[in-house]
Order: sequence, then structure tokens, then C-alpha cells
Amino acid sequence: MKKSLSLIIMAIVLSVATAARAEVEPVVVKLPDDPKAFTGQRLMFRVELRSRGSFGGATSFTLPEVPGTVIMKPGSATVSSEEIEGESWFIQVHSFALFSQRDGVVKVPAFPVHFGTREGFTGPVTEIDAEVPAFEVTIERPRSTEGIGFLITTDSLRIEEKWDPQPGTDPVETGAVFKRTITQSAENMTGMALAPIPATAPEGIRVYPGQATVQDQTQRGSFQGERVETITYLVEKPGAHTFPEIRYSWWNPASKKLETKTLPAVTIEAKAAPSPAAAETRRHLAIAIGAVIALLAIVAFWQRRRLAATAKRIRDRLHSPEREAARDLHRACRENDASAALKAWFAWESAVSGAPDSPELRDEIKRLQCTLFGPKPNASGWRGDNLATRFDRVRVRRSNSFSPSRKPRLTLLNP
Repeated sequence: MKKSLSLIIMAIVLSVATAARAEVEPVVVKLPDDPKAFTGQRLMFRVELRSRGSFGGATSFTLPEVPGTVIMKPGSATVSSEEIEGESWFIQVHSFALFSQRDGVVKVPAFPVHFGTREGFTGPVTEIDAEVPAFEVTIERPRSTEGIGFLITTDSLRIEEKWDPQPGTDPVETGAVFKRTITQSAENMTGMALAPIPATAPEGIRVYPGQATVQDQTQRGSFQGERVETITYLVEKPGAHTFPEIRYSWWNPASKKLETKTLPAVTIEAKAAPSPAAAETRRHLAIAIGAVIALLAIVAFWQRRRLAATAKRIRDRLHSPEREAARDLHRACRENDASAALKAWFAWESAVSGAPDSPELRDEIKRLQCTLFGPKPNASGWRGDNLATRFDRVRVRRSNSFSPSRKPRLTLLNP
């Protein structure tokens, strides 16, 4: 009798132990020790999926919609094994990031998860539909930020602004279009939680909001979000249109301070577009100028050989040995370089024929030679003003002597 009772008690204990092992939850939420974050700050939590065998197939979550809260899944899952209730289980860990603009306790309801498991390492995949348990976190708004509606919490926030074209001091015509692009990037922040560009504009400016591009990057545990948004402005009325400054504020949890960055105000001066008659006149003028240019191009092509020959004659004349030597002589006289002046004189004299004789110029050349090769050379004390003056007179007389003169009238044969 006692032996039978002992067997019954042992069976009951074994069944209880088996039931305890069977009650291992297949889905578990792992929160931080203190599930608390500032408004707009990232709060990480994990979801662990448990299986007696290896995982198979794809795992998918249907994330819940929580008012004022964004839940996203950065990165990929990790798989490991763990001893639970004396048995080995496969653990698949998924990390999630929560950002909330609500204050106080935020309740995240249970949400579905779908995954697959196998018996051991091989065999067919068994599809499992389960639920991630509901949980709660606490969101605390930092002091001195009560007046800020949308709060970003990050260690650093970088903001860049670009206009295309850049507004300047010169007025633009009505109908001009400007594109304004603002890029925000922040550490430990998703681009979906960054503030959009204000869609307001001064009177007389039409606004065309663009589609924001959001990109999140995860690398070795670090997390960075970026938001790039372009907004288009159309100038509809003349006048001075001033876009107010844009102030971005964020809470720095490391320094426990509210930091700000301001994009300066921008003014666009606009003038009235020209009247239709003026625009038509300008169009006709452009057509006429185009026609003249086309006609000149045709004439130039037709007379290309003659024009090329004329250009060669002009080029040869401008760069003739006589002109080159004269320029060198003038340069040497300006710089009071006696040696260069004498060298240029010999080059000019050899390049011309029939140069008018000038006793004054010859005297200057002799003085130049004495300065260089006389008993007492003094090239440093030589000045070229007189030589340049005498030389210019000789060139003028030579030019006049070679210029075409008026033909004399013939005498009458039979007066």
C-alpha cells in the first residue's frame, strides 16, 4: 500500500515538472532595467522567440499603432541557444527602437508575430502565429521644454540648408522658382522622428511641399537617422518677400541642456515681369540678332580664304621684325637698360632699309656706345629718354616717306 502511494506521488511530481517545462513562453519581451526615456529619445527593447528546434523560414512582426509613438525595427536578428528549465532552447532575438512624444506611461499593446521552427535541425518547417506580450514604458518630458511641441532628444543634431538658386541682392522677376533643401541627421534617432520643414511662406509666394526622404543607418550598434526634404517656392507677386528664421531645438541627454540651431531669415526681392509687348519686342530683337549672326557666318564661310589671307597679312605686319625690334628698343629705354637698347637698335637697323638719316639719333647711339664701351663705362647711369624720343621721330619720318602720296596731276597734252 505504501509502495503504491509512493509511486503515485512520484508520478504527480513528474507530471508537474513536465507541465512546468511545457509552460516556457515562446515569445518574451525584454525591457531595460529602468524602462524610462525622455520625450523623443530612443528606448530600446528586445523580443525573444524560443524554439526547441532550429528556426526556419522568415519571421515577421505586425507592429502596433501607438498614438504619438514610433516603433521601428533596426538591424537583423541574432540566434543563440540557452538552457531553460533544464532543456536547451534556440533563441532568436529581435531589437526594436521606440520613440514617443507622449508624456507619462505609454502602453504598447500585444502585437502579432509569425515565425517557423523545425524538429531539431532538419525536417519540415512548422509555422507558428503568436503574440508579443503587451508592456509599458515611462516617458518623461525634460524641464524647460514644456513650450516645445515636437521635441527631439539626441546627443547631436546636424542641420544643413541649401537654396537653388541662392537668393541674392539682385531682384528676380515674378514667376521665378526657388528650391530649398534642408538636411537633418542625428545620432540615436530615426529620420521619421525629425521635424519637417515649415510649409508656410510670405504672402505672394506659393509653396509646393516635397516628399521627404528618410534614411536610417545601423552599424555596430550605432544608430543614425537622416531626413532630407526639399520644398519649392514660386514667386507670384513683386516686392520684398522675407522668409522668417527657422529654429530647431533638441534636448541633449548627455549635457542635460536644451540646445538650438537657427537657420537665418532669407529675403527675396521680386520685380514685375515685363509686359507682353516688351517681351515680344525682345523676342523680335533676339531673332534679328540671330539672323545677323547667321548672315555673318555665311559671309565668313564664303570669303574664308580671303579673310584668312587678310588676317595673315595683319598678323605679319603686327609681328614684323621691324615692329618687334622697335618694341624691344622702347622697353629697354623705359627700363634704362643700355645693353638691351643697343642690341635692339642693331636689330631694328638690320630689319629696315633706307632709314632716314638723323644726326641727333646717331649722336644718341654714339653716346650709348660710349656708355657701354668707352674709357669710362657707366651703363648704370644711362637714361633712355632721349634715345626713345629721337628714335620715334625717325620712325615717323620713315613712315611718312613710305606712305602712299597723292598722285600728281598730269599736264595737259594740248593746253
